[in-house]
Amino acid sequence: MARFALKRFNKNGFTLLEAVIALLLASTGLALVFESFGGAAKLQVAAAELSRTQIIAENILNNAIQAQGRVVNAEGIVDGVAWTLSVEPIAQNQNQHELIRIRVLASGPTGREVSLVSEMTRGAP
Repeated sequence: MARFALKRFNKNGFTLLEAVIALLLASTGLALVFESFGGAAKLQVAAAELSRTQIIAENILNNAIQAQGRVVNAEGIVDGVAWTLSVEPIAQNQNQHELIRIRVLASGPTGREVSLVSEMTRGAP
C-alpha cells in the first residue's frame, strides 16, 4: 500500500489579496482623518471671522450708546467688515423723552452676519 504524503503549505505570511485589502482599509481610514482635519481648519477660520465681526459690531454699538443716542443712521467698512447702524424711535412721552432702538448689522468678508440691537431713552433733541 502506497502512502501519499500531503504537502503542507507554509501559513506564516499574508496572501496578496489580504495585503491589498489591508492597504485599502488603511488608506480609507487615513483619508477620513485628513478630511476631518481639513473640516476642522475651515471651522476654525469661520469662527475667527465671526468673532472678529462680532467684536466690531459691539464696538460700533457701544460707541452709539456712549453718544447717548445722538447718532444717526450710518454705514461703513472696518477691517473688511461692512456695517450698518440704524437708529429708530419707538415711543415718546409727554416730557419729550424718546425710546429709541439702535441696531447694528455687520457682515464679514464671507457673508457671515452679526446683528446687535439695543434700546435706550434719550432726552428731547
